[in-house]
Amino acid sequence: MYRKIWVDINLRAFSENLKKIRKFVGNSVKIAAVLKQSAYGHGLIPVARKLYQEGVNYFGVGSINEAIQLREDGYRGKILLLSVVSKELAPFFIRFGITPTVVEEDFARELNRQAEKIKQVIPVHVKVDTGMGRLGFYPDQIHSFVEKLKNLNFISLEGIYTHFPVADTNFSFTQQQLKIFQDLIKKLKEKHIDFKYYHSANSLGVVNYPNSYLNMVRPGLILYGVKSHQDLKIELEPVLSFKAKIIFIKEVPQGRTVGYGADFVAKSNRRIATVSVGYADGYPWALSNKSKVLIKGKLFNIAGRVCMDHIMVDLGNDKEIKKEDTVTLIGKEKDKKIMAEDLAAWAQTIPYEIVTCISKKIPRRYINT
Repeated sequence: MYRKIWVDINLRAFSENLKKIRKFVGNSVKIAAVLKQSAYGHGLIPVARKLYQEGVNYFGVGSINEAIQLREDGYRGKILLLSVVSKELAPFFIRFGITPTVVEEDFARELNRQAEKIKQVIPVHVKVDTGMGRLGFYPDQIHSFVEKLKNLNFISLEGIYTHFPVADTNFSFTQQQLKIFQDLIKKLKEKHIDFKYYHSANSLGVVNYPNSYLNMVRPGLILYGVKSHQDLKIELEPVLSFKAKIIFIKEVPQGRTVGYGADFVAKSNRRIATVSVGYADGYPWALSNKSKVLIKGKLFNIAGRVCMDHIMVDLGNDKEIKKEDTVTLIGKEKDKKIMAEDLAAWAQTIPYEIVTCISKKIPRRYINT
């Protein structure tokens, strides 16, 4: 807290968002909460503990490191790695009870070999590429690959899944993905190849595509109270607030400039506040001269370019604002709020980038209000 910058995480809001997700999908559908990149910047362990208290016992992570952190914290539920790694890391899946995504035969064989040493069957999930073009086999390649997996004695086919790249912008493309995936599932079942879990729905799938639920969903961003698309029809409670302090205020005469590039010019005498946050903290440089902040329930504009460790705020002639006052960068004050979605729009990026890029070095405070 020496730099007077912090992030508040409202754990109660997680509970509310989870309730809304459960209302969408129903009790028969398994929820695999996605906790990639330190729970989207919210803090892996505190978020995992809260979700587990709320009855979520299946997590999706983006790295082996995250899975190991969960195990070392005592979590004993299911963990699915949503990415892939080299076969040299196969022993970690066995040692820490991590479920891998399998898209390569070499990895599967090495996993089977390692599991055979201790006579332990390892569950795996198979990724199907129905249009994302990132990981996994195309549908016409899946049958032969799954047949090879079936012949490995220490691997069990726990899950099969796919992912949506344009669920927010292209309904017909996404529905076609679903049809391809569902047809594949049907053909596999006809060959007596069954999986315990079938999943395709990300956050957008949960809200906009009820036919994508199958028997498991993977909510991510909506758990954190953030919408990836402004028209998403779900009321969410933002979990994260991002705050800093005013560290200096100066009187800037008419005609003087503020910041790098000298592209903010005072049109009249102004009070300019310097705030202890910058692009090195994850407050995007693209917000220069564009974004707003909240101070004492009032909105103020950024003055000039975002610096590495500072931003400047145009207070106009407001005399109420003082040094040490709290500045809300993301969050709510009185009847006004600034959301991660607002910063994303001003910076011309996506809300995912806003929350995941807030520096991990910034202290997180976990509250229940």
